Amino acid sequence: MSDSGSQITLKQLLSRHQRIQIPMIQRDYAQGRPGAEDVREEFLGSLQQAFALAANDDAMPLNLDFIYGSVDIDGPARFLPLDGQQRLTTLFLLHWYLAWRDGCQAEFRQVFCEGAGSRFSYSVRPSSAEFFDELVNFWPAREAADESSLTGLITNQAWYFRYWRLDPTIQSCLTMLEAIHQRFADVTGAYARLMDEQQPVITFQLLDLDHFGLSDDLYIKMNARGKPLTAFETFKARYEHELKGQFGDETRDISGQAFTVADFFARSMDTRWADFFWAYRDKETHLYDDAIMNFFHAVAFVCRDPESSGYLEEISTFRGKPLKSAYVLYHKGGWLERDFSVTLMLLLETWSAQDNRFTPLLPDNPYFNEAAMFQRLVSDPAALAYTDLVQLFAYVAFLRTTGEQSEPQALLEWMRVIYNLSINSSYERPSDMQRSLLAVQSLLPHAGDVLGYFASTEKPTTGFFLQQVSEEQLKAELLLAHSGWRELIERAEKHGYFKGQIEFLLEFSGAVAKRRKAGLAQWVPGEHLALQQRFSGYLDKAEKMFSARGLNSLADFRWERALLSFGDYLLPSGSNYSFLVNSASEQASWKRLLRGGAGENVQEARALLQKLLEQIDLDAPLEDQLDELIANAEGLEPWRQIMVDTPAVFGYCGEHALRWEGDHIYLLKKSRMSGMHAELFSYHLFSQLEAEQLQKKLLPLRQVEYQPVSGSEFEPSLYLALTFRGSSLYFLIYSFLGNFRIYVSRKALKSVPDLEKLLVATFKFDVQKEAIYLEVTREGIHTTLLSMARAIKVLEVQGG
Repeated sequence: MSDSGSQITLKQLLSRHQRIQIPMIQRDYAQGRPGAEDVREEFLGSLQQAFALAANDDAMPLNLDFIYGSVDIDGPARFLPLDGQQRLTTLFLLHWYLAWRDGCQAEFRQVFCEGAGSRFSYSVRPSSAEFFDELVNFWPAREAADESSLTGLITNQAWYFRYWRLDPTIQSCLTMLEAIHQRFADVTGAYARLMDEQQPVITFQLLDLDHFGLSDDLYIKMNARGKPLTAFETFKARYEHELKGQFGDETRDISGQAFTVADFFARSMDTRWADFFWAYRDKETHLYDDAIMNFFHAVAFVCRDPESSGYLEEISTFRGKPLKSAYVLYHKGGWLERDFSVTLMLLLETWSAQDNRFTPLLPDNPYFNEAAMFQRLVSDPAALAYTDLVQLFAYVAFLRTTGEQSEPQALLEWMRVIYNLSINSSYERPSDMQRSLLAVQSLLPHAGDVLGYFASTEKPTTGFFLQQVSEEQLKAELLLAHSGWRELIERAEKHGYFKGQIEFLLEFSGAVAKRRKAGLAQWVPGEHLALQQRFSGYLDKAEKMFSARGLNSLADFRWERALLSFGDYLLPSGSNYSFLVNSASEQASWKRLLRGGAGENVQEARALLQKLLEQIDLDAPLEDQLDELIANAEGLEPWRQIMVDTPAVFGYCGEHALRWEGDHIYLLKKSRMSGMHAELFSYHLFSQLEAEQLQKKLLPLRQVEYQPVSGSEFEPSLYLALTFRGSSLYFLIYSFLGNFRIYVSRKALKSVPDLEKLLVATFKFDVQKEAIYLEVTREGIHTTLLSMARAIKVLEVQGG
């Protein structure tokens, strides 16, 4: 190895070796690719800053770290870069550009040209070498690109071949030249400074391996011990410089020894924290850089001030920009301020406290799982829902407020309240989350005694769903007033479907009503115990009715039919009404019914649920009790009686939705009338006529099928078939203005005129041009159909 670590310029490298040639086994030039925009802009920004400094500035020259490779002495000496290809290519393009802008073609050619070709070239593809040969001979007028694209200027030249569009190196070069043009178009005198060997602007450290051919083995070995810096390593180096400015001479201890904060961070990141992140490494590459960068991304966002005018834009940046982005994104956005650094180190110190394994502060709890949250932070923080971000913000804010002396029990109580508030608030837009974060900030002074604050404050916060805020106030009062409430309330809150929203149990037990009459200070212990007993009883039954996923469905929709026997509990769902779904995000869900509050029929529906639960005896078979309630239902509106009596109606509605239109009630397979749908009364009639006993009585009429429809042009109908004297015809029956209409085509009756006569004369069918029809009341439909069947049978015998 010769000249180990010598600091030289690109000009000096070319004076030492006749050519620089990117070897075949290297990849294409990548800094100009569309996906490398951050890397490109950061690198060019560093170069631009270097030119802005005075030649004698202590920060000069800008050193681009190590570049190493081998020297091929078979023929003219060629330097073959092993590492540094990307930086060298960008430097070459910068030299060409500045020579062109400063009119230094002759000086450039003397250094970078050999005959008609370029001394800097690529072996990766022949087309790449051809491009560099053409570029070093291209010197358009200086003004040619002032008002237009430099890329367009080049690609419009006769020497630019169309097939070069397929060469990724050439396309990256064009993008980079355009980016250089945007930054350096107004810079003058830069080429002379670039070529000044006494006071150079840009240098690098050269390691060249003399007299070795560049074999694949050498490449692999050298790459294994000297890989280019990863995105995180580059980020870390620049961030450590930030720390020096943020903390100055402040120190932190490692094993009793004081280090500056920048050194503390660097040493911890390379040792203890590296061990900590090792568990979250990529199992194939064994790199944990992505995990660290993702974690930095999340912490940077959590430290943003929700009161700042640009906060909503920052939310968009966080959720739309992966944190594999370069340092420049955070630096420009001001995301790496002192608060970020303090928070980052606080979290890392807290969570890696024991043997560099994840160490949660909180005991097992249903409110905030620190380990699960950390796993999500290192995997994909941008995928966190608004609710998750509110909880994370509250957790971090508590730690930042209390420091390393955070009391786990106080933190747990804080996270319990924040969880209940956030999980039961609706976040549809970033501004919704922002309101909750502002509320968290306003609550922070009371974080150490959040129950006391909620119990004693009329309006503790407005940044969450106000009904849930009121619920938390009542629960806080109960928890502080009598120790017996703690176990019951926490047990109810832990239910996977209730998720902290248990006001329905407090209301059913009588606690809500009693509080309205008298403040808790006036309650005696016996009153607490009585209410707790009622609360416990309702909770036992609610746990029987609901699982973590929602309603514990029973065969034949027993819960729904039993509840409907007490009253109309259906809730609006857009243009429909629903017998409720489990998804808490739906407008008409069991969760919505349990929540109660304002809304059409919601409070009444919740009261019906209380009545149903009161009838349940958990010591007796549940299904038998529900069947008895269903069987004893009487005096109901016709539609409700049908639904209570007919499980098939519930089964037909694929999304639990019905649609009222006038006196019609449609059963929807989907949520729209444009999808297939049936009609309640005709579908119920169809279900009744399926009974074997009725089928025998209806002969010679035979029930064929029920025909649902899509759209509104036709009504859903059931079909009765009749074969009469060799002719086949059908009776359609559908709902019409609160009755049924029986409809028969006159074309089908043409071959059996005496049947048409019977229907018109005896049963008073109305005659139209295309058909005859009869309107029958819903109560009289069975009698009419049986009478028709007998009359048709007699007519058939008489005709025979």
